[in-house]
Amino acid sequence: MLINILLVIDFIMLAVVVSAYIYASRRERKYLRSEADQSLELQQKVYQAQVLKEISERIGYSLNTGKIVDIITSSLGNLLDYDTVAYMVLQEDGKVVFKCQVENSVNHEFIEQVKEKMLMSYEAILNKKISTAGLDESVTGNILNDNSKFRVTSFFNLPVVISRKLVGLINVASHEPGRYGEEQASILYAITNQAATAVSKLQEVLESEKGKLAAVIYSLADGVITVDLNYQLTVYNPVIKNILEIAHNKPLTMFDIVDALAGKIDLRTKIEQSIAENKTLNVPDVILKDKALELTISPVKDSGGTVIAATVVFHDITTEKTLEKTRQEFTAMMVHELRAPLTAVRWSSESLIKNLAANTGVDPAKVKDTVVTIETASNNMLELVNDLLDVAKIEAGKFELNIQDYDLVELINEQAKVFRPQAEVKHLAINVITPPKYMLKFDRVRVGQVLGNLLSNAIKYTDSGQIEVNLVPNAQEKTVAIGVKDSGIGVSHEDLSSLFSKFKQLKTGDHARKGTGLGLVVSRGIVEAHGGRIWAESAGENLGTTFNFSLPII
Repeated sequence: MLINILLVIDFIMLAVVVSAYIYASRRERKYLRSEADQSLELQQKVYQAQVLKEISERIGYSLNTGKIVDIITSSLGNLLDYDTVAYMVLQEDGKVVFKCQVENSVNHEFIEQVKEKMLMSYEAILNKKISTAGLDESVTGNILNDNSKFRVTSFFNLPVVISRKLVGLINVASHEPGRYGEEQASILYAITNQAATAVSKLQEVLESEKGKLAAVIYSLADGVITVDLNYQLTVYNPVIKNILEIAHNKPLTMFDIVDALAGKIDLRTKIEQSIAENKTLNVPDVILKDKALELTISPVKDSGGTVIAATVVFHDITTEKTLEKTRQEFTAMMVHELRAPLTAVRWSSESLIKNLAANTGVDPAKVKDTVVTIETASNNMLELVNDLLDVAKIEAGKFELNIQDYDLVELINEQAKVFRPQAEVKHLAINVITPPKYMLKFDRVRVGQVLGNLLSNAIKYTDSGQIEVNLVPNAQEKTVAIGVKDSGIGVSHEDLSSLFSKFKQLKTGDHARKGTGLGLVVSRGIVEAHGGRIWAESAGENLGTTFNFSLPII
């Protein structure tokens, strides 16, 4: 009886122990599952952070999809064991890139099996046949051993989708049967997908920033190109095609740019020098056909200071060169124009002083001629200086007018009377064709200056015939036009548009007459200050010229 009681007690104690063990085992398993889940979640986060870190360090701004797949692939070794890990990318030009990393030595047939399985999967996803012509294949890692009997018995393919686009396929393969289950493949797909999703968000941000940068580059007046370290063109704006005169109907390549600059500058050498020396290079005065260019070549660095590309800015300095040439020509012309009257004043003054000092009886006629010469030379200098001052006032916007009611016909007749003696020296007639009277609001002095400039030019460039001045009201446009027509040497069609340019001296054919060309510039400023316009018409050389200007009827 006692033995039975002891057996019952032992059984009860055993049951309690077993129950406690089962309970403890359940808690342990629950705890382990929890720890495993947390470990997996932590592993996923670490993997994602690792991928993003490598992307930011290795590819910088370009987000090349092939490099992204390469980074994701190289990180899988931290998650599972395999014999080979490979990726396949179908590029936009249709070329297939296959890269395989061998962890455990396998044979060539093993690699071919991996490639075949990836192609079949890729074709199934895209629902089209993929050509392997020109396949870009690379196998790295352990040396292949054809004595190995390993075959692919376990594998899975992971599609990499970035911004809703299939950018590549990753394959993990092993010779051990049953190495990869469905659950493990799903977990790895989830982890890879998390990294791809993070990259997609990063790509959206970078595309947005690249769009802003492209907008800025496209709006620049200068031509801009950027080349990578392989001398491949990565960025350019449309202006560069205009500057280098390259057709717009095809994509720009570095060959086009090099051909356009052939014989002018070795651009590749300059870029390599800028990258090697890590400094900006300036190349001035590159003459390309009718253009003058200045090139600035600078290295492009990433956030770590590593040079990753080079940029070239093409600045068109043709206008600056033209202005500099015009300035030099104008300076020389001013020196010439001022030297003649100053020399006349000096010689005449010295002659007069010597005669007065000799006290041998000064001829009043000679004194008068000398004084007249001095006066004429002084007036010529004063006229030139006044023209320069008027141009300066016009350009500074400080040109003031004294607008009042005047008889425009009376002013025309006065100016014609002033210039008739000068015209008669060349046997020219000045005919005025106007109504008896025409009242208008204008600045009498300044409009008289315009008429004087036009009549002076007409006489200067006419050797025979006549000069005609007319006045024609235009009631519809509410303007009145004054024309000064000569029968002189005329102006070619090409020169008409530049007649009113600053410091442009009128030249036609073999004819060139003394003058600075400032008179027409001042005349344009006066007319435009009145709210009118001035223009010239000519049928061609030796067919005469008509200068017209209009004033508003107010």
